[in-house]
Amino acid sequence: MPPPRCSLQNLPVELLVEIFASLPGTDLPSLTLACTKFYHILPIDSIWRRRCRAEYGPVECKAGRHRRPHNLHMQIQKDRFNIKTGHRKDSPTRPWDAWGRVLVQEVRQPCDCLTYRRLYLPPSHPDDLIRPGLFQGKYDEFGLTTAMLSFHGKHARVTNITGFSIRMLEFHLRHRIQLTDGGFFRNFNELSHVVQEIDQQVIREQQQQQEDGTEESEGHGWQSPAQPSVRESGAAASEEQPVLFVLPVGVRSGDQNYPRTCRMCFYGEDIGTFDGFDHPRPFPGVFILFDENHLGFICLYMNYFILYSRVQNTFQNVEAPSPQAFLEMLKNIQPKTPWEVELNLRPVVSTFLML
Repeated sequence: MPPPRCSLQNLPVELLVEIFASLPGTDLPSLTLACTKFYHILPIDSIWRRRCRAEYGPVECKAGRHRRPHNLHMQIQKDRFNIKTGHRKDSPTRPWDAWGRVLVQEVRQPCDCLTYRRLYLPPSHPDDLIRPGLFQGKYDEFGLTTAMLSFHGKHARVTNITGFSIRMLEFHLRHRIQLTDGGFFRNFNELSHVVQEIDQQVIREQQQQQEDGTEESEGHGWQSPAQPSVRESGAAASEEQPVLFVLPVGVRSGDQNYPRTCRMCFYGEDIGTFDGFDHPRPFPGVFILFDENHLGFICLYMNYFILYSRVQNTFQNVEAPSPQAFLEMLKNIQPKTPWEVELNLRPVVSTFLML
């Protein structure tokens, strides 16, 4: 009589958890492909906590407030992990929902604590002006920054997720700035006059919406059908004839290697903090669409131009599980309190390979 067949699948879950927690972290994702039972066991917290303690735990750190090398504690739990040199405050964690290369955000906190959390890329809609996604720009004062372009009905947003400054650009797709055959505005005063007129119009429209009780909600940013005029703009963007583009005299730029033709321009606002202002507030400007992979913004207050170029890297597991999850993530990126602004908290995007 042959001996009874023995299989790992027949072992109790508690024993399998102990076995899996003893394996190298890099081998764990492949176990999910073995069978359904393993797939459902591997997300258990205790497995990953033990692997993280064994393979990471305290590591040597030479950054932060301590001038000499010192211990740094790395805590990884689910879809968020912390790197701390002080242990006075813990941050909340949420479950990992996938393995592989993921996009995460770094949030500065007091006590040399960096918290990394997952980012979702914006959804794409056929009527979008261009394909949304990540873009990289260069501020002369603050260096490189990475921003996320997303579409929200009648508006588009470019939200900084890396770099020194915290700001968001919002473009009004219904307020297009018409360009002549001669190209973009060469005279800054002329451009400023046009933008200021639109700015006053936008203020009147917002006041009217408040009086009528028809203010737009924040929840319209997930593949919501655009207004007819916005649809036409999105469809016509690729067909629009390029016109000559040269920065107006007096406008500064950290990157002179910008495209010399543009397709469309819209009224926009730079929602951020500048010298002399304690809280984030909108500053009018011009959003310039160069092509599918390049866009720019001229801030009239700063007399400054920034060019954004599309990030070509690809990431896994970046689709938001729900519309609310994407909007909540986007909301969390933006500065909320004067305390955050005063501390110059700077989100930083990073990628890492899951265990």
